[in-house]
Amino acid sequence: MPLGSGILKGFATVFKVGARKPATIMYPENVRDIAYRFRGQVGMRRDEVTNGLTCVGCGLCETACPNDVIRVDTSEGEDGTRVVDRYLFDVGRCVFCYFCIEACPVDALQRTHDFHLVTEDRRGLLIDGFKMIDIYEHDLENRSLEDQNIGPGTRPRLWFGDD
Repeated sequence: MPLGSGILKGFATVFKVGARKPATIMYPENVRDIAYRFRGQVGMRRDEVTNGLTCVGCGLCETACPNDVIRVDTSEGEDGTRVVDRYLFDVGRCVFCYFCIEACPVDALQRTHDFHLVTEDRRGLLIDGFKMIDIYEHDLENRSLEDQNIGPGTRPRLWFGDD
């Protein structure tokens, strides 16, 4: 082995790696494609009749949740029906198991692809039912991409490693 061949070999490796396309993505500007089955934040459908919460206040989602993330406060209405006074969802404690979605008898809770959960204060992760409606309606813009088995992003072929 001639003298200095190891250094030349090291320089060759450095230049070869330095010429490659970077593996990192500049996150806020460029969003990576996500899978169709990605478990994002839980959203809620808007009731078409009342334009409010679809939740009927049965409490099955609250019971099904393993981390006590959901709190549903109800009262009895004037006509004897159950009225939802407050619906709280603590996203900071949620493990995105979707047991609440499976338990909901009226399909009020829906899955979304929303994963932007950054906040400066943990109290910002405690959301109410109307914020959940906003999250779900914002996610509906990306529903056309589900037919391609991807979520929001730039190009489907990035998933398979094609350039």
